[in-house]
Amino acid sequence: MINNREIKLINSLKRKKNRIEEGLFVVEGEKNVEELLHSDFQIRDIYATDDWGNEANHIKVSSKELDRISSLSTPNKVVAIVEIPKPETITINTTSIVIDGVNDPGNLGTIIRTANWFGINQVICSTNSVDKFNPKVIMASMGSIFKSNVFYTDLNEFLSESKLPIYGALLEGESIYNVEFKNPSIILLGSESHGISKELFPYITNKTTIPGSGDAESLNLGVSTAIYCSEYFKQIKN
Repeated sequence: MINNREIKLINSLKRKKNRIEEGLFVVEGEKNVEELLHSDFQIRDIYATDDWGNEANHIKVSSKELDRISSLSTPNKVVAIVEIPKPETITINTTSIVIDGVNDPGNLGTIIRTANWFGINQVICSTNSVDKFNPKVIMASMGSIFKSNVFYTDLNEFLSESKLPIYGALLEGESIYNVEFKNPSIILLGSESHGISKELFPYITNKTTIPGSGDAESLNLGVSTAIYCSEYFKQIKN
């Protein structure tokens, strides 16, 4: 059973301002909650229907009640309310995916998931990027958000202080299949609309591109990240 006050609180967490004020965010879906349960994140409450099938402590709700607190068109058995952890510190000398201006929550979630798959567990975003605790980011990450460190910082400052090689994803540059990736390094990508900000160009040590033969204007940011991660992983493992 869930009361109206709790329903109002949970629904308010769909907005960044309220997540910050309450220090809470929402996790939905069986896969994401399973990964959450195996993490160090502090869970405040779990709301689930009878068919969830997990023995973790939770508040039983009906499908109709779950529908009232879910942001999904088809609610997925379980919703968890989680405390936003205290921010950690960026690790300077480790391979990182650095994103300049990712606005689409699905893209950021996909980037986090992809980087995690290839063993890159630090993602650094510009301060104008979408919030990592946005419900759609959480959903798209498929649990990788609980295994990865995602930071927001001034990229000018961060890149200027970095001693690692910085591989910038540009429309013009050397093919990533001809580039020798160093370990550790920084892979820098920009938004689909604007690419990497020109003010960051001076920090790029290796201008790179994903070669293609079609006439599409650009690749999806999540897809581009996956291609870079795959080539990087292939090289450092050989």
